Amino acid sequence: MFTGAYRVRVDDKGRLAIPAAFRKQLAEGSFVSVGLDNVLAIYPPDLWAALAQDLHSPLPGPDQRALARTLYSLSEIFEPDAQGRIILRPEQRRLTGIDSPSSVVVIGSGSRVEIWPEDRWDNYSADAQGRFTEFADRVISAR
Repeated sequence: MFTGAYRVRVDDKGRLAIPAAFRKQLAEGSFVSVGLDNVLAIYPPDLWAALAQDLHSPLPGPDQRALARTLYSLSEIFEPDAQGRIILRPEQRRLTGIDSPSSVVVIGSGSRVEIWPEDRWDNYSADAQGRFTEFADRVISAR
């Protein structure tokens, strides 16, 4: 399970040092791609395989095709260099609003790791924290 939040710099070449706590948990076969809410996500192999299975169909419908094309075209295998850095492709950065150089927040989101532009994370997090009880009441009572 991925937990915690780390502020990290993206350098002018688009390189991002993945926090060691996350790097240790991310197995070979993980992928970096688009995630929900216009952020990047690092999917461990089991979650990536589950996504691929959900998108696998001999005759996919239009929504399934669009989702698969977006997810796969923005994907890159997770291969940190010797310093633990990955390269965020220009198209990934453009889509998510991550400038280079800039600061991002790399967060644990349970089953995956997410990469947020710092200002968007700060705004989102402040709102979500302020509404924590409201969300907890709705999510937990929905069970």
